[in-house]
Amino acid sequence: MIIFCRFLWFNCVAIGAVATSVIIFSLWDKFQTNPTITGLDTDFHNWEVPFPAITLCQEEPTSNQKIEEYIQKQSVRNGSDDNQIEFFKDLTKLSYDSWARFTTKYSTQGYIDFNTNLKDLVFNLTYKCEETFESCTWKSYPYNCCEGFFPVFTENGFCYTFNSRHYERKIPGTESELPDFGMHYIQETDMKWSLKFKVKSMDSYFPIYILNSEEVAGIDTQAQHVWDFSMESMMFSVKQTYTTQDTAQLSIKQRRCAFPNEIKLKVNKIYSYTACTRECRMKNAMKLCSCVPFFYPVAGTSYRHCGIDELPCITSHLEKIKSIDECSCYLGCSNTVYEIEKLNGMGSSQEGEEGALECQFVSWPMVRYKREVLFGWVDLLVSFGGIAGLFLGFSLLSGVEILYYFTIRACCMVVKERNDLRKMRFVERSRQSTKKKHDVQRFVSKLAPMKASKYATDMNFALQGISNKITPSGKEGYRLRRPADIIKSPYGIEFLN
Repeated sequence: MIIFCRFLWFNCVAIGAVATSVIIFSLWDKFQTNPTITGLDTDFHNWEVPFPAITLCQEEPTSNQKIEEYIQKQSVRNGSDDNQIEFFKDLTKLSYDSWARFTTKYSTQGYIDFNTNLKDLVFNLTYKCEETFESCTWKSYPYNCCEGFFPVFTENGFCYTFNSRHYERKIPGTESELPDFGMHYIQETDMKWSLKFKVKSMDSYFPIYILNSEEVAGIDTQAQHVWDFSMESMMFSVKQTYTTQDTAQLSIKQRRCAFPNEIKLKVNKIYSYTACTRECRMKNAMKLCSCVPFFYPVAGTSYRHCGIDELPCITSHLEKIKSIDECSCYLGCSNTVYEIEKLNGMGSSQEGEEGALECQFVSWPMVRYKREVLFGWVDLLVSFGGIAGLFLGFSLLSGVEILYYFTIRACCMVVKERNDLRKMRFVERSRQSTKKKHDVQRFVSKLAPMKASKYATDMNFALQGISNKITPSGKEGYRLRRPADIIKSPYGIEFLN
């Protein structure tokens, strides 16, 4: 019966331990993979909303006339011919998409020196801001285009951007510098929430990127619209996601986003996803070719731009350089996405102008998304304790007691209570000796009656031997004889007393 009870108890404990382990592992997996939740935050009314970064990348950023003027001004070798003009034209459009084609087509060119700074050269060949924009209107008021549109080199080519943190602070080839970045906001009381610009040349299309001010156009982003001058206005909506500060207790991998101060970048002070991917490709290019393409910023870093003779190396490792698999780039915890909702063609309004485009919000932003903790450390601890208590009756106090029993108490018993341990061992041995004595007495008492006379004779003889062990000693009573004088009693007689 005792064995059955112990077996049943063992099975119950084992089943409880297995069930506890399975549920705890499932809770841990939930904590690691899906500890956050994203929902609507309707309690949002902001009087100032950041205007997006509008980036225009002209498909033909230069002209034959501008190239010929540069050739005559710089006295470029081999004079001016069609092949040379084509070379400079393709150089101004150089991007990752056209890189392999360019290096294959001009593998044996001799138009520029190997030590020529390609970034300065491209900037001198492309249209300046005054040559690109004719007029601008910001929130229905006239605006100086060149005070808001700044040049920027991207992985997709040379562009001009409005309200972006990423642009050329220093004009290549000159000592002049552009002003520091200042965010442009719109207010609900403004007459219009729009930016309107008119370009001078309509010879080529303009891919238009609408991004967050912290992001930069590149091969990770796609143009929301390719402006072919058939549209006069473009309306977009905004979807903003922010993350509460209590998610900082989670790792970046758990919440799947990074706060601006969590990941440090060499090129950009503020973290963003496109800035991270851009720096990742710079590291790949530096590792494989010891230089980076000229459209990347290198000021204040250990990177350097590739020369014209080093471009084939980039072509040889183009796919490896473009890959970001070895880099851990996450979306920013404050992420904003813009989507085009409506395009109005030419003639849809009386304000439409040829060669002009108006970018505006379709409506005032009223809703944003909030990412917050769904299952944090406290929830995990409570779940673990509840499951362990339900199946095993375990609690935090029980764990402390177990830890105390096998560590502190054991050390104290060994070090400070050795005498107590010796007494405990002596008592245990005495109990075992007493048990053996009682077992022998029971064995003697159960002897067969037919052998009683024989054992009685032996017992009398033994008693006589015991009496011989002691001798009178006067007033002192009796004393034991020396061990040599003592006759050893037969087996079992010493237990009679």
